[in-house]
Amino acid sequence: MRRRTPNLERFLGEDKSLDELVREHYSRQDVKSEITKFSRGRWLAITGKGGWIRHLGRRPLIIESIRLPNLLIKTGMRAIYATTSVYRRLRVKEDPYIEENVVAVTPFLDIDNDQSHWKATIETAKVIVEELERMGVEKSVYILWSGRGAHVRVHELSLSRKIRNLDYAWALSECIRLRVGAKVAEIRAKYEALSLRVENQLKPRSLFTVPLSLHRKIDRVAICMKPDQLDEFDISWSQPGSFIHNTEWDRYDVGEADQAVKDSLRIVGGYPIVRARVGMRRKEPPVDEMVRKWNYENVG
Repeated sequence: MRRRTPNLERFLGEDKSLDELVREHYSRQDVKSEITKFSRGRWLAITGKGGWIRHLGRRPLIIESIRLPNLLIKTGMRAIYATTSVYRRLRVKEDPYIEENVVAVTPFLDIDNDQSHWKATIETAKVIVEELERMGVEKSVYILWSGRGAHVRVHELSLSRKIRNLDYAWALSECIRLRVGAKVAEIRAKYEALSLRVENQLKPRSLFTVPLSLHRKIDRVAICMKPDQLDEFDISWSQPGSFIHNTEWDRYDVGEADQAVKDSLRIVGGYPIVRARVGMRRKEPPVDEMVRKWNYENVG
């Protein structure tokens, strides 16, 4: 369902302080409900002028442990992030570092761009959505406008239980990133959007923006939309106080992404790892090597 929020003119007054904006936004019941729905099972981080907060004492910061908007006001924070991983348990500081504690990872691609070139960002999102559709992933896709750019996300529950891990999520994101590379370059040139880039930022405990969070620096709301809304989108949708947000971002089809992630893992491999003599460190394989594999195997 698409929901247009009331146009609260008093919310948009030029003399409104940062604290008032934060307080009024996070006091809204629809905002609190969406943030809670998305954040359950994820390790949170809040940020703003006061830096970052990820723990309360020795406990990971989770949605059940914070009261919006009081903590944000008290700490000078304004943006809420969550891990791309969903956890079985988040009780002590060590829990997010236990691999077996991860129950799902959300595949996504980050479109980073200057806010003034938002049309280039949307066109890039369309290209990514089209590639996902070619690989059979359609109903489980949503787009989050992050403030200056956008994320194209695949609902983690569209993967069957045994393949909801980092390897498969990373592989799908990387495969799509490689497939759209040439088109993204064309869009960058067309709009002269020199800062436009598409990145696969998935890694253990990586963070991304929570739906309906405020941006950490600019007065924009992280709204969600489904792919059929991309042609309608206008940057005004992310205006605090009158934002337009699709509450059906969490629609998904179980198993819809299974074949796509399996094909992607076969082509680009899982989350890259180099085993060292002491411990382990991660390293991404050369892009040209993955491209050669892609051209040879030709998924989809």
